[in-house]
Amino acid sequence: MTRRRALIGSQIGSLIGSLIRSLIRRLAGRLVIVLATGLGMSILGTALFAQSSPPANPRGTGIICWSDKNGRQVGCGYTVPPEYANNPTRELNTRGITVKKSEAVLTGEALRAKQEEDARRKVEEQERAVQRKRDLALLNSYTSEGEIDSRRDRDLQQLDLTIVGLQTSLKQLKATEAELRRRMDTFAKNGKPPPENLTEDMSRAANDVTATERLISQKRNEQEGVRVKYNELRTRFADLTRRETAVK
Repeated sequence: MTRRRALIGSQIGSLIGSLIRSLIRRLAGRLVIVLATGLGMSILGTALFAQSSPPANPRGTGIICWSDKNGRQVGCGYTVPPEYANNPTRELNTRGITVKKSEAVLTGEALRAKQEEDARRKVEEQERAVQRKRDLALLNSYTSEGEIDSRRDRDLQQLDLTIVGLQTSLKQLKATEAELRRRMDTFAKNGKPPPENLTEDMSRAANDVTATERLISQKRNEQEGVRVKYNELRTRFADLTRRETAVK
């Protein structure tokens, strides 16, 4: 009886061991499949990532964005395509901040037009700088429009005195010219040639009269210029003071 129980126990143990070994083999096979599948997916994912990722930055910095000829941005990357090499670009650092810009490379008619525009702007800036200096001098020279009027009147008065003096000289020169002409006429009536010194004096007197008349005309033109000048200063002064008042 005892031997029979031992035999049955041995058979049961053997059967259980066989079942355990079979189960281990099945589980081991499935584990290999899982591991193999996971490794394959990992390799596949790595390959796909390598294909989808952008190429390494050869410059080691940010990127460059380029535009078409109308200034519209059309792309970004590590190098500018050859067809956009002469167009405007901007360089961005690794944080996406623009650190450098370049204008389009112009040639031919476009280059000449830009040079002319730059020259025009330079002249305009120089003119504005000159005007700023004049405005500052004007504000520093006068405190009111009345002061400008007073200065104008003084300058006109000085020219008036000059003209009066010239007119007095002109009157004397014309008297001298008339006397010399009378003497020239006397010689002509007597059929005699006038002396050489008389002829020279007559020519000199005529030239003096002409020069004095020209000088008087010039001074009168200066008077008109003074009126125009101070009227412009007065208008500019009023405009500048109005601007200062508006700012305050």
